[in-house]
Amino acid sequence: MQPLTDLELIQVSADRATVWVHAPDGSTVGRFSKRFGIDTHTTASQQIQGAPQCLHCTHSPPKAHDWLKFCDLMQLHHGITLDRDLIEI
Repeated sequence: MQPLTDLELIQVSADRATVWVHAPDGSTVGRFSKRFGIDTHTTASQQIQGAPQCLHCTHSPPKAHDWLKFCDLMQLHHGITLDRDLIEI
């Protein structure tokens, strides 16, 4: 079985207002919402081993710099590269 590519791990809503990022283990490790903010989580596998769920979460509408922060966090914590032009704030 081939490893998943970063593009296969990224899901974008039709209106380009929400981006979900999925880890190879099938868990959702990130959500960026123009309405609700950022959720950056550990994988389900890590949580089963005792890791906390949240790595960086906000609960307010984001600014443009928050999208860039989210991209950086996905790369840092999960090695997943997001196209910084994927959405506009």
